[in-house]
Amino acid sequence: MHGTDDAFEQEVRDLHRYLTDWLTGKAPKGDGYPNRLAEALANNFVVIHPSGTRGSKTEALRAFGAAHGEKAEDYALEVGKVEIRRLTEGLCLATYEEFHRGEPGRARISTAVLQIGRASCRERV
Repeated sequence: MHGTDDAFEQEVRDLHRYLTDWLTGKAPKGDGYPNRLAEALANNFVVIHPSGTRGSKTEALRAFGAAHGEKAEDYALEVGKVEIRRLTEGLCLATYEEFHRGEPGRARISTAVLQIGRASCRERV
């Protein structure tokens, strides 16, 4: 794995740790806005849920903002295997396993386009 590939994988893992802390209330609520997530998502971010419905960055931030502290203390968004496919320099397609500890049977495979920014990665779409 190349150094850039490591940075992409680390961003996936770090963001999911932050979301775990946010959802369990371990991350400070501050202004009620999940700032780390807001910084990570590109303005044109689109999520396609397993149901096939789409959501925007604004909708994702609103949903996560409202969900602060709603999960049990033992809940976690765990990332399993991560596969990085470079598209161009600084841009990749990351496919990863996502498990919801504390919610039996809730797991999925997610794919994100990530871009290395000035200081970190950003989820593009």
